[in-house]
Amino acid sequence: MSAPMPQMPDEQPKRRGPGRPRIAGTEERAYRAVIEMFGQKGWNGISLEGVANHAGLGKSSIYLRWKDKRELLMEAVGTLETVYASPDPDLPVRDYLIAYGVARGELLLGEYGNAMAHLFAAAFAHPGEFAEMRLRGVDAGLLPVIARVDRAIADGELPADLPRDQLRDAIEGGVFFHLVIAPPSDSADDLRTTLPAYVTELVDMLLRGAGVKDA
Repeated sequence: MSAPMPQMPDEQPKRRGPGRPRIAGTEERAYRAVIEMFGQKGWNGISLEGVANHAGLGKSSIYLRWKDKRELLMEAVGTLETVYASPDPDLPVRDYLIAYGVARGELLLGEYGNAMAHLFAAAFAHPGEFAEMRLRGVDAGLLPVIARVDRAIADGELPADLPRDQLRDAIEGGVFFHLVIAPPSDSADDLRTTLPAYVTELVDMLLRGAGVKDA
C-alpha cells in the first residue's frame, strides 16, 4: 500500500522568507497536485497555474512560495523520496537492503509510480532542468542507503572493497527494470505480492557476488 504525502502540522501562518508566508496544508496539497500532474502529463504538461487549479488553491498561494515549476516539483519529489525509502538503519545490512528495495518497488507500484517513471525520462531529456532536482530531490532519498552501506563496511558486515554506488544502482535498476521496463504479465497486486521475494533474491545475488558468504 502506498504511503500518503506527509501531513503538515497545524499552525499559525509564519514567514518562510520575503513574500512567502506559510499556510498549513498548502504545501501538502501543492506537492500532491504537482506529482499527480507530472505523472499524467510529464514535464511539459505542468505549470504553476495548472498546479494551483488542480490543487484547488489560489494562484497567489503558489506563486508566492515557488518561483517556477522546477522548484515546486523538486521539493515535492524530495518529500516523496524521504517518505518511501527509509528503512530502520539498525537492521542488519542484508535486511536493510531488502527493505530498501521493497520500498522503492512499492513507490513505483503506488499512486506516484507514473510520476517517478516520468522523472527518469525527463531527467534524461532535460538534463539542465533536472540537474539540481537530482542533487537535492532524488539523491536525497538515496543518501540513507549509502550511509548504511558505509557503516556496514566500517563494521565488517560488508567487504572493504565493495563498490557501494554499484550496489545501490543494481538494486535501484533491477527493481525499476523488473516493474517498469519489462514487467511480467502479472497485475500490480500480483507484482506487489511477489516483490519481497524478487528483491530478496536480487540482494542475495548481489551480496554473494561481492563475497558476502552468508547471503
